[in-house]
Amino acid sequence: MGIRMNKWLLIVILSLATLIAAGCAGLTGPSRVVNVGMATNYPPLAFQKEGELKGMEVDFAHALGESLNATINIKTYSWQALFEALDTGEIDVVMSGVSVTDARKEKVLFSNPYMDVGQMAIIRSADAGRLAAKAQLMSGNYRVGYSLNTTGQKFVTEQLKSAPQIGFATQQDGIDALLNNKVDYFIHDAPTVWQLTSSYPTDERLFGLYAPLTEEHLAWAVNKENAALQQELNEALGEWSENGFLKQTVSKWIPVSVVLSAE
Repeated sequence: MGIRMNKWLLIVILSLATLIAAGCAGLTGPSRVVNVGMATNYPPLAFQKEGELKGMEVDFAHALGESLNATINIKTYSWQALFEALDTGEIDVVMSGVSVTDARKEKVLFSNPYMDVGQMAIIRSADAGRLAAKAQLMSGNYRVGYSLNTTGQKFVTEQLKSAPQIGFATQQDGIDALLNNKVDYFIHDAPTVWQLTSSYPTDERLFGLYAPLTEEHLAWAVNKENAALQQELNEALGEWSENGFLKQTVSKWIPVSVVLSAE
């Protein structure tokens, strides 16, 4: 009898321990951690303000944590270091306004696109009368700046071969060069051009040329070996498209007309 009672007590104790452990795990939050990589020099998609991360990609990352029942750990890198971090496993996904290109497809898996954009040009407002026409840009007679290792660089080097070209490490370096008359055009992604020239407060010295120069799709990148996470990202994007969160978030950070991907 004593042995049977001891066995019964042991079962009860183990059951209680299991329940307590499960309850504690619930209190500490999800056990899964997803490391997200961002370059934070890309307003309005990802940037630092008063020591805090902000932007459209930041909002998406936090929402992704809820969709995946995971803790999101955002890690910041320079743009050039993002894909190396993905390749080495330091991060699980790049969420940083990445344009889908054939060259990048060879190295990473992309989620479905969440926004359709393109490269655009910024000029000085004082030059709007003489440089606003696309024909002037395409003539190759003016100095053109771009951010290094971006699709803006690809456009300039392939389509404006005769133009004097200058690559800059950051977007801000390029804008400073434009304002200081070191280049006549600065090429960057549409969200950057919209944010700098159509959002309040706007720098009145800058004038955006809103005619897209290219057609591009923004998406998130994961390691080639992580098709499971790619599928989870696509499922989250599908839910956000249906419930309106995707459009709402884009409109919050880019208050101009944007074409959302139908995929």
